[in-house]
Amino acid sequence: MRGAADALRTGFSLPARPPWGYGVLCGTAVAAPLLAGALAGDLRTGGLVALGTYLTAFGDTYGQPYGTRARNLFGQVVLIMLGFWLGSLVGPYPWVAVVCIGLVACAAGHWEAVGMSPVLATVIGFYDHLPPSWGPSALLGLGGLLFCAFALALWPVRRLDPLRQALREAAEALADMLDGLDLPEEDWVEARERASEALEEAGTAAAPFHNADDERSPDRYVAALTRVFHESVALRTLRAQALEARPTVPRLDEAVAALSEALREEDPEALREAIAAAGEFAEYAANVRVGGETDPEELRYAALLGQVRRCVDRIAVAVRASGVAERVRAAPRLPRLSWQIPVITRPPRHAGRLGLATALAMALAVTIREPYAIWFVFTVLVGLQSTYGDTVDRVVLRVAGTVVGTAVAALILAVVPGPLTVVLIVWTFATIGFALREVSYAYWSVVATPLALMLTDFSTRIDWHAAGVRLLLTAAGGVAALLAARLLWPRGEAGRINGRVVDLLRTHGRLVRTLAERDLDELADHIEEAGRTADRLTESLDRLEKEPGGRAPAELRHAVDEARKVRDDVMLLSAVIRGGDTGWDATAAILDMVADRLETVAEAVKKGSRAPEGDELDWALAALASRVDTLMEEAAIREDTAVRRELRHTVAAHPALRAICADALRLGERVA
Repeated sequence: MRGAADALRTGFSLPARPPWGYGVLCGTAVAAPLLAGALAGDLRTGGLVALGTYLTAFGDTYGQPYGTRARNLFGQVVLIMLGFWLGSLVGPYPWVAVVCIGLVACAAGHWEAVGMSPVLATVIGFYDHLPPSWGPSALLGLGGLLFCAFALALWPVRRLDPLRQALREAAEALADMLDGLDLPEEDWVEARERASEALEEAGTAAAPFHNADDERSPDRYVAALTRVFHESVALRTLRAQALEARPTVPRLDEAVAALSEALREEDPEALREAIAAAGEFAEYAANVRVGGETDPEELRYAALLGQVRRCVDRIAVAVRASGVAERVRAAPRLPRLSWQIPVITRPPRHAGRLGLATALAMALAVTIREPYAIWFVFTVLVGLQSTYGDTVDRVVLRVAGTVVGTAVAALILAVVPGPLTVVLIVWTFATIGFALREVSYAYWSVVATPLALMLTDFSTRIDWHAAGVRLLLTAAGGVAALLAARLLWPRGEAGRINGRVVDLLRTHGRLVRTLAERDLDELADHIEEAGRTADRLTESLDRLEKEPGGRAPAELRHAVDEARKVRDDVMLLSAVIRGGDTGWDATAAILDMVADRLETVAEAVKKGSRAPEGDELDWALAALASRVDTLMEEAAIREDTAVRRELRHTVAAHPALRAICADALRLGERVA
């Protein structure tokens, strides 16, 4: 009961503003065929075209680049037509339909590109009792093409809107990172994760517009924002080290605040002020270096401040390169429609569970011969999720929404006599429903229920008895979905955890090795790859928590945190090594040891054995610390540029090396 109450409380909240413009678009596209059918006196034809529009809109990916949406929408139109034709083809053979619909559901669970709309179309085609012909399917396809026309009509003037929005959100998240350099660790991690996710979304939005030859191309903007992210991570640590040596670092916070403002405001005047503030801090750092030529502590502070200055300079250059999102441009062209083989995004056991549960639901529906049993099958299809916990949440919201929605639909259809009024109500519900679907499944369930009832029975009247039967069948479908999630392979994520841990260790080992080899051009890709393996492990742990009796090991949660720290350490060291080559050999040797350590632990985890101790890292760090003291003495005695360059590198690198060694050792201990 507590889980159901939590699901209801969370589900009926609005975490973001609904996209009302998109809702109006969907509502108009769905209602237009109904209006035409009502005016022409052909309610059945209008209802089929509207149903095709509704199913295509149901499979739309709102907010994605227009090329991605176009490819997805046209694919959905074809699959919906094929699904409805298949359903009508097997209509006279119920037990053949059980197998066919189960296989279609299995495909939807296996390939993300298939989606749920074609499965729903297949079930509707079976229950529509139409003769097997392409006529009704063509009407559904016409409705789908109508929605494509509505959804893609603004492409010439708004094709860059999703990209610009993604870039603005990424810049805003990076500004929050810069503003939060002095936040507590937990708050900083949240800001960092938000920026990382925003950058990933910006990269996805920019991918269809790749044009590296243009200085204002989207991928250049994303690359500049990525540099801001990496340098911000490094600056947080360097700033903390500088504040350990001095109570304050004059002009640093002012420069950082100005850079943050330039990112947030995207105003040329703010950018000029940020560049000026960064220049003032650089001037201060240069004066400190000049004034501290003989004092060893001043030399250490000056060396550290030099690294901070270079980090601020690189952020300023990246902010200037990122410019203003509104100025981004890309060559005009039609959306890319290249067809690719769908990528498997769900575990095979979920596809098998969905297919088997749908087939069993169809078998039961065929056995009881209830004309409204389609709602039982629908609830199983949309309620059954990849984990038991998600299924509970979805079923609770689905049933709660259906209770309210069915009552509303029965009331409306019982008192409204004319089809034109029904068209107006369909437009209203579709507008509200598709807007709310983007932010709340619970509200979508409330509105979608009367919408679906009126679309599937537009030419017939629905009384209170029919509404009550459908409500009971929906509740029964929810129970069936829960039983399927609980009984059909409910525990399978635990077997995937070990492989995820091995991938985590190996990718982070490759990341450290890439840094040791100074392959800075490839470093960003390796950081992204390592972050993805950490995300996959987190997702597996989350799914494990949602399995019956599942419990994710706390040590693995901590391991994900340690892995994030290793990536941050790599970003810091990459910022340090861009300052010069002097003193790199000792640093590279320690990084090679760290990479070896992570790879050794990965192999031990894979074999189920215990990894050896990592004492060699402590010895290497002790030797490097001794080298810092020696360099300080030499720099204080004689004015040697090479010695001072090595000191500058080693002073900043030593704390970072100490951190990456400690984090790598803790990461190995967490997973051992």
